[in-house]
Amino acid sequence: MLVFSVMSIVQIQLPAGNDNTSLLNLTVQIRDVLNCVKEYYMEPIIVIPDQTAIDTFIDILQNPKNVLTNNPIIQALASGNQNTVGQVVISLSQEFNKRNKQNLENAVASMNIPG
Repeated sequence: MLVFSVMSIVQIQLPAGNDNTSLLNLTVQIRDVLNCVKEYYMEPIIVIPDQTAIDTFIDILQNPKNVLTNNPIIQALASGNQNTVGQVVISLSQEFNKRNKQNLENAVASMNIPG
């Protein structure tokens, strides 16, 4: 479950795909006050990370003088919505882990250590 809400309109931050999984299959369940459920199966979608927003967010973290920003990540984290904040933190964690892995692979490749 990605999100639960009693609101009639819900926005979610979906995790970006990686090299192994590129499609997300979503099912939406709508439950009324009488506990009746309607399920909608959505077409598979591809989610890609917004590299510009992530790079800007990293720059803001490294140079906190730029606190006032229209960066969507800062706005989502400042929203106070527990679901949104959790989704953004998970997505950022996945992106940082991916970048860290790539940096380590690049560092090892550049060392030219005979095998």
